Amino acid sequence: MEKFVVITYLFDFYQDLLTEKQSNLLREYYFEDLSLSEMAEQHGISRQSAFDTIKKTEQKLLDYEEKLHLFAKYQTSEQALLQIKALCQGISENLEGEHANSVNEVITLVDELINKM
Repeated sequence: MEKFVVITYLFDFYQDLLTEKQSNLLREYYFEDLSLSEMAEQHGISRQSAFDTIKKTEQKLLDYEEKLHLFAKYQTSEQALLQIKALCQGISENLEGEHANSVNEVITLVDELINKM
């Protein structure tokens, strides 16, 4: 997966474990598309300091994931829910009446879980 995508997902999962400075710089760099110079000026630090903080924070996010596996578990859960939904849709096509309604209720519940993720 592309580094940008991985870091943004990891930020979503672990941002509360970062310091305010780390969180702000990473958010500005990845989500607000600020340059290192712009960040340095805003925070009263050197461009090199902004760069170093971003790189260290990226590594910290990767370390958290290596230990806690929250993003990996999220991906596994999402794939399992999508597979359950696909299987239920296949079954639903061959059923009628009350059984079809029950399977469609399961599909609705799975959709709700996917949307909450």
